[in-house]
Amino acid sequence: MNNKRQRRFAVLAGGLVALLGLQTAIAQEEGSAAAQGDASPAVQGESPSAPLGEGSSAALGDDSRSPFSFSVSQTFRYDSNVRSRPDDSVYAKYGANVPKDRSDTLSVTRAGANFDGVMGRQAFHAGLDLSHTIYNKHSDLNNTSGDANLRWDWRLGDRWSGILGYRYGESFVDFGDTYTNVTTAERGRLTRRLGRANASADFWWHPNWATGFGFSDVRSDYRNNDRPREEYNAQEVSLNFTYRPSTGNRIVLSLRAEEGEYPNQDKAPGSMREWERRDARLSGHWQLSGVTQLSGYAGYTQRKYEWASNRDFSGVTGKIAFRWTPTGKAIINLSWRREIGADADAVSNFAVSHGWTLEPTWVITSKVRLGASFEHLKRNYRGDPGLGWTTHPRDAKTTSYGANLSYLPVPSANITLGYRHHKRDTQNFDYLSYKGWATWLSGSLTF
Repeated sequence: MNNKRQRRFAVLAGGLVALLGLQTAIAQEEGSAAAQGDASPAVQGESPSAPLGEGSSAALGDDSRSPFSFSVSQTFRYDSNVRSRPDDSVYAKYGANVPKDRSDTLSVTRAGANFDGVMGRQAFHAGLDLSHTIYNKHSDLNNTSGDANLRWDWRLGDRWSGILGYRYGESFVDFGDTYTNVTTAERGRLTRRLGRANASADFWWHPNWATGFGFSDVRSDYRNNDRPREEYNAQEVSLNFTYRPSTGNRIVLSLRAEEGEYPNQDKAPGSMREWERRDARLSGHWQLSGVTQLSGYAGYTQRKYEWASNRDFSGVTGKIAFRWTPTGKAIINLSWRREIGADADAVSNFAVSHGWTLEPTWVITSKVRLGASFEHLKRNYRGDPGLGWTTHPRDAKTTSYGANLSYLPVPSANITLGYRHHKRDTQNFDYLSYKGWATWLSGSLTF
């Protein structure tokens, strides 16, 4: 499909989304104007998802709805620095050619389908989401990605419950999460593939208390066999103690053990081929008052390497989100995190990330919302294998801020105009730093 046909496809998809949204808005406005009155629609994501499918209307026995739902969206975006390149002066400093095209416009078309059904005491979920991205000038970055998942929320009698599921996804790796020396090669398209199977079982020995265990298997690689040395697999087992009172709050104490390997790396001193990880964490969701809620986890993590003990990590980790709705018009989300995880970096297999995010929202009317976002994130690349990085620390600081204006003609349709500025400063390595900004217009519809 050439670029002209791809742009026609994006415009046609965007027009279809707008047309469906307009027709749905008219139908719902005519049919429910009296019932809606002046009440403000519920803010998306305001209610926590309940465990074991209890939050879905299907699992609650609501036979008035269809178990199927569909969504479509179209986004047009302008990005001033598509490949997250450093300033032109950095290219000149290292004798590299200054790239001609730094900015671009792109189109992202998404479509999704979901099934939420119940049979007796068993709840089932299936979902499929596809995304097609088209760049105007950087056509080599055009890509199609998606996500598919299956989940069975099972129950056996009054004591046993659990989850059996599988998720597979392919996603385009953000250039802000990758590194390439400007003196060697340009950053190209990189698509990560991730598959995760998981199972859990809980025994409710008291209406509010349960003891259970879980297991997961994760496989990660890259499309077209890109970066074979970063292909990895990991298995995790956990022992869980759950407290869930009738108020709907939930607290879980988990003890976890993970073992993993990068099978395409050598078994030799200094190699990070094999690792093990141990976690003790307290997680959950708690409604502190009628206007405040706390969710997330906090704990202690140890990560050890079989062949590179100098890269071991131990310390406090966590991700905590605080939500405050002081009035019906104001919503404030504040979160903090300190985590370790795999990183799409040619010279690192994990990074310690810690930072905070602030997202205030003002509900101007029942259909118009104004939001903002501020984020500060610091990454310490503890997983560097020692390729010249040891004598010069490589810490990266990323900051971003932005704003968005949303219009909801009906709860199932949303039109958003947004802006975001982002910047990364990398200590001792100026060619790994960048800055840029982006603006976009998007429309989505759920039916």
